[in-house]
Formats: sequence, C-alpha cells, structure tokens
Amino acid sequence: MKPLFAVREELQKQGMASASQIAAELKLSVGLVEDMLAYWRQRGLVEQVSVGTRKSCGNSCNSGGCGSCGHTVASSVQAYRWCSGGEQAVTTP
Repeated sequence: MKPLFAVREELQKQGMASASQIAAELKLSVGLVEDMLAYWRQRGLVEQVSVGTRKSCGNSCNSGGCGSCGHTVASSVQAYRWCSGGEQAVTTP
C-alpha cells in the first residue's frame, strides 16, 4: 500500500492521532506523515485539533497531572482527526 493511503487508513482506524503516533505505527518519518496529513487537510478530509495535556510538576506524586499543586502546566499537542464528511463533488456547468 502506498504511504499516502496507509496514513489515511491508519487515521481512519484510530479516529484521532498525532503525526508522531501515525509515523511510529507505519515506520515512516514524522515529516513525511505531516506532509501527507497536509494533503488530506487540503482535500477537506482531515482536521487538525489541539489536545491539551498536563505535565507533572516533578514533585513526589510524579503522576503527570493530578492538578493538586499550582505547578502543573498545561500544554497542547497537535492531533489529526479524520472527517467522515469528505469532499463535496465539484460540478461544471
């Protein structure tokens, strides 16, 4: 299967994933996967979303985001979601 279609299949299977998750699954470079996702985005089939995560404050719990102390920092990870609506057909007069 060509990598472009493999990226599509993997994202459809996962529903939502980061470029690095898809790259690891398909054993491709992250840059290549990002280029392919950009192609699918231009066609209106993929949406880029920000997913918030919490980082651990580094103290005793080290759980990665219990939120009990004021030092936990929220960060954003870019993920991609497959849009099932797809492209609209283009008609010519």
